[in-house]
Order: sequence, then structure tokens, then C-alpha cells
Amino acid sequence: MSVELQSMVPQLPASQVNISINISATLNVTAYTAKRKANVFVLNRVGTGLFGAEPQLVVTDKVICWRVPIFLSTASQGRRGQVGQIDINAQTGEVLADDNTLKEIADHAERWVGRTATQERMS
Repeated sequence: MSVELQSMVPQLPASQVNISINISATLNVTAYTAKRKANVFVLNRVGTGLFGAEPQLVVTDKVICWRVPIFLSTASQGRRGQVGQIDINAQTGEVLADDNTLKEIADHAERWVGRTATQERMS
């Protein structure tokens, strides 16, 4: 498991840095559960052909969440590429995605599908 720290380390000029971080929190949502929640969420809100990959634990100054990368898969070519990401609150299980995030995922997926269709016609 990897952990990403955002907005917690100040921007420093080039120099030697010693960082020690101790965070104590109860994670009520596992990576597996976060991935399942993201899968159901994109299926219900965006459409088929999208799936969540292995989540990364992200710690910000406001929330600890699982960041689930969302990929597009097509029947003819399988896994195509990442089209976005969905954050799941690791303590409450809340899906942290708004309509703009869903629109971006849908737009990226449509561009992938368009490229795939063009490539198949040219073959």
C-alpha cells in the first residue's frame, strides 16, 4: 500500500529535509470495500465499461480517503486506460465525487471510445 500526503508538506527550496509523520486514525473502510463502492458508483452514475483498480490511501489536511483509479475497458480491446479517479472517505465510506468529476470521467471515456472506433476502422 502506498500513501500520498497532500498539502501537508510546505514547499521548500532545495535542501535536506527530514520528515517524520505520525497519523492515528480508524479506517472503517478497507481498500477492497472502497474499490467496490467506486465500481458501483461509476456503473450507476456513468455507465458500463468502467471499473476501479487498486486504491491508494491519500491523507490530506481535511480527510483520509482511498483514491480509486477508474479505467475503461472495451469488449474488443479489453483494458484501455485510466479515465479518472474516485475518492472514498476511508472513515465514513462516503463517495467524494461531484457531478463535475463524473462528467470528466464520462468525457475521458468517450474520447477513448472514439479513438478505439477510429483505430478499428483504419485496421
